[in-house]
Amino acid sequence: MNFRFLTLLLVCLIFPGAGSANQADPVATRIRIGGSGGPLGTMQLLAEAFKKIHPQATVVIVPSLGSGGGIKALRAGAIDLALTSRPLKDAERGPDTSATEYARTPFVFAAAVGTNVLAITTPELIGIYTGERKTWPDGRPLRLVLRPDTESDTDIVKSLSPEMNLAVKTAQGREGMIMALTDKASADSLETIPGALGATTLAQIISEKRALQALALNGVTPSLKALAEGRYPYYKTFFMVSGPKTSPLTQQFAVFVRSAAGREILEQNGHWVAPTNQR
Repeated sequence: MNFRFLTLLLVCLIFPGAGSANQADPVATRIRIGGSGGPLGTMQLLAEAFKKIHPQATVVIVPSLGSGGGIKALRAGAIDLALTSRPLKDAERGPDTSATEYARTPFVFAAAVGTNVLAITTPELIGIYTGERKTWPDGRPLRLVLRPDTESDTDIVKSLSPEMNLAVKTAQGREGMIMALTDKASADSLETIPGALGATTLAQIISEKRALQALALNGVTPSLKALAEGRYPYYKTFFMVSGPKTSPLTQQFAVFVRSAAGREILEQNGHWVAPTNQR
């Protein structure tokens, strides 16, 4: 059993009978949200703001299931709204499944606060991933934190250049590498492992108040302004995915996320919201 399967199993145990189509919903005021780990910190803040408007609502944020795990949990009836950091795959599409983009966030390389490094370049990253560079400028050991090859984070890192693509494959074949299976595990490793470097998002750093420094990449600081202007081209897109039995309250929450109040919370926590005519 992998980590995400165990988490999904735990969700079903917490909400017994959630997948039964014949069982009437006993808690019409409950919204269960889960999926990709990166958006969860901000989604918790959105849930708290939503509950001030709808005090009868109970919003449960399920620990990270991953994008695919969130969609499976949605279809099983274990959650009411899934969050993904990628578009739906062909096998996940259907008349009963709807994905709506609600925000984008800069995809960043980060190190722990106090590393005394503020910027990095693609050639430097290639050296780090291939193992040619093993220390920070001050001589301290550098520990690279990887994500699995199936993760969208890895795809983005590979997209930096053809040489970077090869460097990532080299890193994944090196012995003794740190492999973080989830967004949370990656951020935890970056915070706690001395000399760690890896990928995360600006949204996760801000919303979870992580003690991490997002590094400028190739001379461009990863900011919402740089993302909006196209000067910083690396980002993750977050989607809300609803199923065939989305409750009215869940629909109201999805509308709130895209409202002016929701947009303000998103932008305060490292999310860029595209104008409606650009989505």
